[in-house]
Amino acid sequence: MEKTAYRKGVLAILAELLQEPTDDTVGELPAMVKYLHEAFAALEYPVPLLAYSDWPKLAGGREALALAYNQSFVFPPETRVVPVESIYRQWTSDSSAQVPFAKEKGYLMSDAALHMKALYESYGLELPPAFSATPDHLGLELEFAVFLLENEAAERQAVFWREHLDWVDELADEAEKNGIPAFYRQVLKVIAAFLRADRENYEQVK
Repeated sequence: MEKTAYRKGVLAILAELLQEPTDDTVGELPAMVKYLHEAFAALEYPVPLLAYSDWPKLAGGREALALAYNQSFVFPPETRVVPVESIYRQWTSDSSAQVPFAKEKGYLMSDAALHMKALYESYGLELPPAFSATPDHLGLELEFAVFLLENEAAERQAVFWREHLDWVDELADEAEKNGIPAFYRQVLKVIAAFLRADRENYEQVK
């Protein structure tokens, strides 16, 4: 299997794990772990097996994983994390913006979100209604990365990786600091490690 196919497969799995879990999600975890191990080895990406080999055990059943999902990303607000790019970006770079939080982080629908929305529209892609306020949700961005791998040249891919996929280390660090449930803490660590390694594909691409 060529490396691009492995990259698409990994991105698709990681995007799925950021959705609300289903019975299928839980049932597919052993196969996901096997595929990730094969893919990281083929890609020569430094993502250790121990970072994800326990996922089936940590997940438990669907109800347990659904609870972990809610505790990780929904409630309580004091410890949850929000896997949305805008939260980790300055809200806008527009110097004429009059809102008091224009230069701050932590708000939805930043410039990054508006750019993601414009990208979907430019490719004729429909934004799921549930994500109307978060078009820059990490799960959607990973799915869009798969789309670019399938439909665009490396130059266009490189721009997206640089502009929209360089913030996840901060998300993973916050998840660790906040002590979200172990399953999703590990998922975010693996996503961050994969994206760090994957960006090297584009270091020389202009």
